[in-house]
Formats: sequence, structure tokens, C-alpha cells
Amino acid sequence: MHPSEWNSILYNLYTNSKKAIRRANELEGKIKIICGVENDKLYLEFLDNGDGIPIENRNRIFDPFFTTATPASIDSSESEIASGTGLGLKIVKDIVESYLGNIDLLGDIDGFTTCFRVEIPRATKKEIEDYGN
Repeated sequence: MHPSEWNSILYNLYTNSKKAIRRANELEGKIKIICGVENDKLYLEFLDNGDGIPIENRNRIFDPFFTTATPASIDSSESEIASGTGLGLKIVKDIVESYLGNIDLLGDIDGFTTCFRVEIPRATKKEIEDYGN
């Protein structure tokens, strides 16, 4: 995977987490990232203690243009104007699936209200060698 694709994945998950933490009025916002290898797959878990994702929205979060943000008005703050387009998680899912991986929303874990798990098959030695050429 190209580093810019990992950048897109991490950036989109991070900005969503920051918004969720702000909406929850968390005085001590927390983001936790866990990475590893399991069953010949690389995994990344991205957790936050924001306001979570309501059950009724969970099956739509990867849909293009789905957002729970309200449109910004002329007197909106800078953070409200940059509230998002509903494309971030769709982009993440498209990148992950292009590498035959998957992304799932897990349940609450140890005080974290949102947890995404990304899994991507581990590259073979040949794929790694070919990448450099």
C-alpha cells in the first residue's frame, strides 16, 4: 500500500474521532491505536471516547455522502464549517477493499465508544520486491 493511502485512512479516522470527542464534550478526549499481525493479516484498530455512533446509523456509515453533521451557516465557527462531507469513511473503505481487506465497526471496548478495525492481507515477499521496482 502506498504511504499516501495509509495517510488517508489514518487522517479520516483521526478527524472523525476528534469531531466525536468534541461533540461529547469530553474533557479528556482519548484516541488509541493498536496495530499488529494476526492470521497473516495486518490489522489496525482505531478507538476513541467520543459520542459514539448511534445504532440506527451504523449500517450507513460507509455510504457516500452520509453524514450526521449539520450544514454550516454564515456565522458558523471554523470547526463547524470543516464538519465534513460524508466521504471520509467511504474513502477509507474503498482503499481497504482495493487491497482485499475489510473495515468493521466493533462494539464499545474498555471505555472507548467507537472502534474501527482495519484488516489487510499481508504482502508476500514477491509483492514487496515488485513494489520497489
